[in-house]
Amino acid sequence: MKTKNKTIALLEIAVVLCSVFLVALPATGIAADQNVQQEMQKVITPEVLTASEDDYILEIYSNANEDDTIDMRDFTYTARIILELEDPTDLADANFDGEITVGDMAQIGLIILGREHELTFVDSMDRIVTVNKPVERVIIDFWIDAAVTLQSLKAEDVVVGVTDVIIDEPILFPELSELPCIGVVYWPDYEKILELEPDVVLIGTDYMTFDEIQDTIQSLNPDIVVLRFDYAVPSSYADEVTKLGYIFDREEEAEELIDFIEGHLSTIEEKVSDIPDDERVKVYVEWWGDYSTTGSEEYIEMAGGNNIFSEIVGYPSAVDREVLIERDPEVIIRLWGGGYQTDDVTEMRNKRDEIMDRPGFATVAAVDSECVYMCYSNIIVSTTYFVGVSYYAKWFYPGLFENLDANAIHQEYLDRFLRIDFDLSEHGVFVYHPEQHPDGR
Repeated sequence: MKTKNKTIALLEIAVVLCSVFLVALPATGIAADQNVQQEMQKVITPEVLTASEDDYILEIYSNANEDDTIDMRDFTYTARIILELEDPTDLADANFDGEITVGDMAQIGLIILGREHELTFVDSMDRIVTVNKPVERVIIDFWIDAAVTLQSLKAEDVVVGVTDVIIDEPILFPELSELPCIGVVYWPDYEKILELEPDVVLIGTDYMTFDEIQDTIQSLNPDIVVLRFDYAVPSSYADEVTKLGYIFDREEEAEELIDFIEGHLSTIEEKVSDIPDDERVKVYVEWWGDYSTTGSEEYIEMAGGNNIFSEIVGYPSAVDREVLIERDPEVIIRLWGGGYQTDDVTEMRNKRDEIMDRPGFATVAAVDSECVYMCYSNIIVSTTYFVGVSYYAKWFYPGLFENLDANAIHQEYLDRFLRIDFDLSEHGVFVYHPEQHPDGR
């Protein structure tokens, strides 16, 4: 009986393989048949189908072999699970019906071909979510990070409503800023949201307010799918971009964006990785107010620095001035002002002067060596964090990163991914130092 069941399973698998290849290949039936035979050989012949040594797993239901992508290896791995040649994995349940069958193979095949009718995945709140495909109407109830990400993936055409912060950035979002406004990020206009009839609403993960927004939207219309991502946290951004690529049928664009970001960051990581911990530059980054910082400023570590207040957990907190002076930072960075809509460095210059003149700061190493920098917060605490980290690295180790041009990286990102006409050599204020960046760029 067991042999008979396996024979039936093999026949079903062959049928699914034929269906996939006949749809995928414009070639003759003979070519399709040869491909089916090759895939069937993979099913019955053991080979390396599991994930690589990389711990990263793309949490989309269809990623049967638990690696970083969905491809024919998942198709084959699922077939081997059905034939009891591999142990089942949760993600092999591609259609999320509680069973692993040839129906899951069909779903994997459809995803590979970009013809799936739905997609099930895990968002950044560890929720299992299913969206119907294609996604055609999206509302962004978040800061600019979500909008920047969709625009980078060339998926902004599906957005039908945005928050006020996106409306207020016409330079970054020439099209999105013209869309209907659904209110303020934490206080959306629910009536307007319903009026726009979205398939999906994108919100964030932090703050209890987003929990309330999610519950309210889904109580008003359970058919609206609420997706929750961070959009700008380095440790999770590549994963989120990959998932958004699958959600919006922009897999190639997602891969290109990730390669661009990780390519620049890996160059920095390679150069700072050999610096002993006790020789790393001591750094103080001030944000959300004078004498306020956080220990979770991971961008410092990415650029090879040591955060002098690494013990502070969570959101920025007040620090004691005397303790700050005693810990003697070698670099001080203040997140302050700037942006795409100003060419005036006055505010940054004045704030830097105020920091340089603070009581007791004359003895601080960063002040004594003039290593006090101003930085626009949205090029570090946002989707462009790789630009901010590039500035950080250059400020921490100018000799090591003599040829690193953060401004050029920023310009390439605007040209290649956001596709906006904005010349950083003439406009915008993003960083300030009277010698290194006197014009704010």
